[in-house]
Amino acid sequence: MTLRSGLVLATLLASSACTAVGFTTLPASRAPNGVFITAQGLTEPYESVGLLQLTRRGVLLFGWGDVAGTDLSTAVSEVEQQLRRSRADGLINTHVVQTNYTTMARILGLLFFFVPLPSEVTITGELVRLRREAPGPAAPLPQPLPGGTAL
Repeated sequence: MTLRSGLVLATLLASSACTAVGFTTLPASRAPNGVFITAQGLTEPYESVGLLQLTRRGVLLFGWGDVAGTDLSTAVSEVEQQLRRSRADGLINTHVVQTNYTTMARILGLLFFFVPLPSEVTITGELVRLRREAPGPAAPLPQPLPGGTAL
């Protein structure tokens, strides 16, 4: 093996070992009209509205172009719309699965543009409605006992 082929091999190995990570901001408002998404459960009382599974599939053109909206921010926006349509306050126990490609795979997708890279994001969780305690009637005042004394 020549020095040149060794350098090319080392460069390819180093560039393919990158970690791919996707992130987005999740809604966390518990205001009356706000919705929230959390990966944990709740400690406050709630009622289950149902389960939600949202899957978006598409391809990455030229290794980078996400024309189908399979990124996390687009999927979270769609989950927020589903929460509002179902009149739920939030999504708990959320699990996210997304296709991620290393930088080297994306470069190969750019070079072999006629073979688009498949891409997918799936979000699952439980739709919940928080139980808000309504103010009940005031406790009745003690009534005087016969004989004029009250408790």
